[in-house]
Amino acid sequence: MEAMRDAKPGMYEYELQADAEFVFKKHGAYGPSYFALIATGTNTWYSHYHRNTAKLQDGDLVQFDYAPDYKYYQSDVTRVFPANGRFAARQRELYTIYLRLYQALMISIKVHAAPRDIIRDAATKMEAIVRSYAFTDARIKTATAALVERYRSSTAGSLGHSVGMEVHDVGGPPATLEPGMVFTIEPAMQIPEEHIGIRLEDMILITPDGYENLSAFVPIEIDAIEQLMREPGLHER
Repeated sequence: MEAMRDAKPGMYEYELQADAEFVFKKHGAYGPSYFALIATGTNTWYSHYHRNTAKLQDGDLVQFDYAPDYKYYQSDVTRVFPANGRFAARQRELYTIYLRLYQALMISIKVHAAPRDIIRDAATKMEAIVRSYAFTDARIKTATAALVERYRSSTAGSLGHSVGMEVHDVGGPPATLEPGMVFTIEPAMQIPEEHIGIRLEDMILITPDGYENLSAFVPIEIDAIEQLMREPGLHER
């Protein structure tokens, strides 16, 4: 969130990394859970981009995947935000449809359910969302269709990766989701012609009654992101 407040065109990816590391250490974390994956512009194409040396350009989206190791327990969270603090019209279309598909996956999660059944249910919800969405951009529509097809035809046995004392924790895919399990969801959508991607990630804790999104406090809706980015950043305080 401090990186989002601080971001502006002309900064470097590593400066946003520095914002996060300041917060990690100030609040008692031992350090990061993994190397910083902070990508702007065409670097968002790479799911594990970690050079962090590019300059934020006006009109870029920033994909920020970086989280702390707190008392040997790991975390893993990703958010996407505009370098200049405001989503352009086309970015709004891309982000909005992706977010709706992402949320379709999240609300399909149920305790005691098999991941393959959750994926199947999510794909049905995604298909309905796409049918009713008013696309204005052909490339965004094609990228969306590709993401939905991956879920429709998926044979995966998990929704993401387990998180515990390792950020990619030990153990194979669970047969069903049971209370106490912690894992991430992080579906990715890409526009190959432009070499860009978009990916959000949250940490999900399965509870006796359903699930808790452990990273829900980090803004994910467009209005909330833009409001946060209007607040003073670390360089201004």
